[in-house]
Parts: sequence; C-alpha cells; structure tokens
Amino acid sequence: MSVLAVPTLVAPTALAAARAAVVCAEGTAARHGEFAHDEATVSPAVKARVARDLADQTRTMRARSARTGEDTLPAEIVVPVRIHIIRGTHRKDRLVTRNEARRMFYTLRAGFNGAQDPTMTPTGIRFELRPISISRNDRWFHAPPGSRADREMHRKLHQGERRSLNIYLNDVNFDGGSLLGIARFPWLAGAYPLLDGITINVSSLPGGRARGYNLGDTVIHEAGHWFGLFHTFEGGCEGSGDYANDTPAEAEPSYECDLTRDTCPTEVPEGWVPGDPEPESVLDPVQNFMDYSYDRCMNHFTPDQRTRAVTLFMRYRYGR
Repeated sequence: MSVLAVPTLVAPTALAAARAAVVCAEGTAARHGEFAHDEATVSPAVKARVARDLADQTRTMRARSARTGEDTLPAEIVVPVRIHIIRGTHRKDRLVTRNEARRMFYTLRAGFNGAQDPTMTPTGIRFELRPISISRNDRWFHAPPGSRADREMHRKLHQGERRSLNIYLNDVNFDGGSLLGIARFPWLAGAYPLLDGITINVSSLPGGRARGYNLGDTVIHEAGHWFGLFHTFEGGCEGSGDYANDTPAEAEPSYECDLTRDTCPTEVPEGWVPGDPEPESVLDPVQNFMDYSYDRCMNHFTPDQRTRAVTLFMRYRYGR
C-alpha cells in the first residue's frame, strides 16, 4: 500500500472552494495503524455563519408548518445523482465499470435508508441515479484536490442544479498520497456551483486496495459532508462539536472498530464522594457514518444528523 496523506480541511491551492473542501484521507501505518488523523477543523466563523443560517431556515420551516399543518421537515427530498467515472491511461490504473458505479450508488442509497442498521430512522433522502459518464483522462484520474486538473474536471463534467449530487470516481491524490474522498459543503454551492460535489477514490470501492475501507461506505460519509454534516469528532470534547446533540462527543477519530472507546469520559460532579452513583459513561459514536471507523463498523446516522442534513439542504440547495 502506498504512503497515504494526512487529511486536512485546507487544500493546498489559492482557490477558496478547494480550501473549504473536506478532505478525508488514508494515513501512514506508522501514524494510526492504517489511517491518519484529521488534524484540521472548520473555522469558528464558518460554524457561526452556518449556525445562523440553520436557525433562520428552521424558523422559516416552522412558520410554514404552522400555516399548512404539515410537518416541519419534508417527509422526503429527492436528490438526482450524477456519477462521473474517470479512467487513467496506465495498465495499473483501476478501470471502474458502470456496474461498479451502480453498486456504489446502491450502497449510498441503502446507507441513508437505514439498511445497515435496522434501528436507524431513514433520513427521508431519496437518491435517483442519472446516466453515468465515463472519461479517459490521466490528469483527471490523478488530480490533487483544488489543482488545475481537478477544477477542469469539475467544470467539464458537472451536471444539474445545486440539488444534484455529482460524484467523481478517480484515484485522487494529495501531497503524494492517496485520499479516500473529498466533499464540498453546501454553503459553497452558490459561489462555486461547478466545483460542487464529492470525489471518491476508486480504491474505496468494493475490492479496492484501501484495506478496511473498501466496502464502499466512503460515498456515504462524503455525501454526509455534502449535506453539511461535520465529523463526529469535530471540536473534540469541548463546545458544540458536530452540532448534532445526539452524537456523543469524541476527542479524536475512530480507526478500526473499537466499540468500547470513551475518549470524552463523563466528569465526576463536584461534591461526589465514594459510594455515590458514578456518572454514566457515554461511549464514542464509532459506528456513525461521520466517524473514520472501518466500513464494516459504520452503519447509521442519528435523528439530529438527519434534521441538520435536510434543513441545510433546504437552505442551500432546494429549488436551486
């Protein structure tokens, strides 16, 4: 396996949209067994602006609900999905087929429907597959995020409105390593519409070389970012974290699948003495799609994540 890059939220270019992309990467074996730590965070200014937009959209939806008697959140939103397969020119480059792209789409749809966890409430997000495109271009196949080749690829291939999810399949590289995936947040779609979408490394598809991350769940994780979800470990143990109240705080990403992890232990309350009931421990959300656990471990979104994703979609993408 090649040396894989440390992930960051800041791509190494002058392009603002690329700088704000979420880059989810494999890491070196020396650092975290298989996968590296995401050392970047979303800026406080961006978090504050998005929180204001979220609150404003929530008020709008509640007012509409009061007028119509309908639920605050729509029962279902429809998202067209446009998959773009990029093929390299070398024999060693993996040639993804349309059938493999369709299977990735089915994985995406199943993840948001709750098929991997029977206890998960479906998100109400319905994906509809549009025709799949295939391009043969070595520069695009190996394009680093935010590079000239990456921007060219997006501008040439992007289709549909802001509510359309464009997925690019290539061997995306970063600082000489390979990335699992890249996503652009919804609040960037207005300013950079042709650069919107997510990029998925072909190595993360079933049978790929990204050991532990080759069952196809990367597309679910990156789509979560496209809807506006943060990592579960965003902000660590302090503050508002990922802004989903039902995802426990997490100090750092989960790698592999340790179901006993508790990186933000509950503090003993002031005045506690031996014999008093001990604070209840809340384990890390290692099975959440927005963590970095192995594909076989991740299986659900929470109700608050669903609310956030749908509300931000209505704010930044619906009808646009």
